[in-house]
Formats: sequence, C-alpha cells, structure tokens
Amino acid sequence: MKLFAENVSRKNPKLKYRSVWQFPTSTEDFIKKHAKGKILHVCCGSSNLGDVRIDRWKQENQKSDGFIIADMFHLPIKRDSFDTVIADPPWNLAYHVRHKLIFSLRDSIKWSGHLIFNCLWFPKIKCMKLQDLFAGMNNMAFRNVSLIGIYKKIQDQLC
Repeated sequence: MKLFAENVSRKNPKLKYRSVWQFPTSTEDFIKKHAKGKILHVCCGSSNLGDVRIDRWKQENQKSDGFIIADMFHLPIKRDSFDTVIADPPWNLAYHVRHKLIFSLRDSIKWSGHLIFNCLWFPKIKCMKLQDLFAGMNNMAFRNVSLIGIYKKIQDQLC
C-alpha cells in the first residue's frame, strides 16, 4: 500500500490509501489506447491489463485467468506470439541484467508488433525502432516522471 497525504496536519492527519502495484488509471488508459491485438503484460503487479499477465508474485486483486507466475528474464512464452508487449520493470534494475530483460521481451513480439515500455531508462534494441516517447508529468516538486517508450519490431532477430 502507498500512503498519500491530504491536508496533512501533525495532530489530525487525513490520509487515503490505494494499491501501488499497478498503473494509475490515467496511465493505464493511455497504454490501452496504444496496445493492439494479443497483449502480454510483463511485471504486471495487480494490473489486469493484457490477455496474458506475468509477474513474480500474484497480487491480491489480480484475476487468475491469463495470469502466470514467472521470472521476467525467462518468460514461458512462445517466440513471436504477441502483437503488443507491455513492460513496467523495476526502475532500479541493475545495468548488467537489463539486456536480458530486453531480449526476453523482444523475442515474444511478432514482427511489426510493439513494445510499450514504462521506465526511466531507454535501451537501443536490436531489431526494434523507438517510435514514440511520452512523459507523464505530475504537478509535485522533485518527483520522478513516468516515461513511456513505444518500440516497433522492424526485423527478425536472426538477420
């Protein structure tokens, strides 16, 4: 759970809570507009966005149908089987393992399919082209912004 302060007073704080292992509604709506066809959602948390959703742990409000417990580096997915792959990996993922994640995601996308990648780092992905980059701005000082890159698979891996 994440804590949000509203009209904070030390003597009488008014707090509201919400689940944090999912996209904010506005981000999820934005991603839905760009996702087409058969959708894989990797690192889905408690989001129910996608035909197949994969995460390391099942969250409380995660639907069972279409959900798979798996490691993001070793997806139990047939190669070239999704039109869109959505990924929201840990933003502090170590540099030396990022390429393993990218290759795993790329290999599950059909030719001409898309990767919607929400993170603070943007890799150059062999066989894919970064088409669009979006920044989700908020009005709070000194906060991270959500950066969403949309990649298109432009050729097969073994070119």
